Amino acid sequence: MDFTAFKINVVETTGLAKDALHIYVGVGVYLLCLIALRPIIKSQGIRSFIALIVVTCIALLGEYLDNRDTIESLGLTGLSRDQILASIRDLINTCMLPYVLFALNKWTTIFRPTNKSTSLTKRHKKTDY
Repeated sequence: MDFTAFKINVVETTGLAKDALHIYVGVGVYLLCLIALRPIIKSQGIRSFIALIVVTCIALLGEYLDNRDTIESLGLTGLSRDQILASIRDLINTCMLPYVLFALNKWTTIFRPTNKSTSLTKRHKKTDY
């Protein structure tokens, strides 16, 4: 089964639009990379950056596979304007939300705990028995 037939099969099976599937794939790959890299890389910043690189590489690979026939026969210059615009739209759909999540994590405190947890059994005085 080639890549195009696989994509058509996924679209027909899920009933979702291709654009929605690109969004789901991008977020899914990003989150799976964050989970898979957690035991290996302790730094959240490095782990999320590597996950972002993986999402971008997967998106580029998908676009290459979409246009492989044209690229192999005519080269990159053989791609039509419509094919290039469709590829750019697919890349944006796949990568936009992971990039937004990365930026929110890096430059805001939205994903950080708001207060430090304290022990509920902590005693304040040594005279308590």
